[in-house]
Amino acid sequence: MKTTKQKIKTGIFVLGGWLTNDNGKWRTVNYLEKIKAKESGGLYGDRLRVIAASYLYYQNPEIEIIVSGGKGQLAGIKNIPNVAEVMRYELIELKVPSKNILLETKSGNTYEQLAELKKIVNKLKLDNVIILSNQYHLSRIKAMIKYLSELKPLLKITKIQFKSAEEICLKHDKNKWQTLINKANKSKQMRETIKLEKQGIKQIKNGTYNLKKYAHKNRG
Repeated sequence: MKTTKQKIKTGIFVLGGWLTNDNGKWRTVNYLEKIKAKESGGLYGDRLRVIAASYLYYQNPEIEIIVSGGKGQLAGIKNIPNVAEVMRYELIELKVPSKNILLETKSGNTYEQLAELKKIVNKLKLDNVIILSNQYHLSRIKAMIKYLSELKPLLKITKIQFKSAEEICLKHDKNKWQTLINKANKSKQMRETIKLEKQGIKQIKNGTYNLKKYAHKNRG
């Protein structure tokens, strides 16, 4: 008697970051885009995460995409949508069916996003999770999961892959993305961002990382 092979469930978890208003329409932010916002830094690259998620969907149309992010630091702005809602809309514009996109809108920063991911993995019984963000962000995400006791269970309940938006976009269309990514990597903003990320990783490892301090932010 043949046994039916159980289908492996895979999800892409896209961490959200920043939004900007473009002539009345909220959208994610491109690399090195100048935006009027406190602590913006002028780097980001959040839009690249959305595009990379769409590329992964094209490769595997059965995959589920979980877009993550509430209002975060932008909560005080009138009528602003959740970051996840904007990412969902942008994915639909990129021909990803709405039925393949799930929303997580409770979180306000990276730690909270990963905490919500743990709940989502248990609820959906995901066998594999691709955590998708920008390259500069991934090391801090890995450190959080490895060293923070609340997040360590993620390593036991599912198989995790960490993928950078830059790597995926270059693999899919190098001619389109190489110049922008090279420019971002060589920028002053990237050096400053990586410096801050390294400080955060050091604090995570030595137990001084202040989660409450970042509870209002949603930089991703």
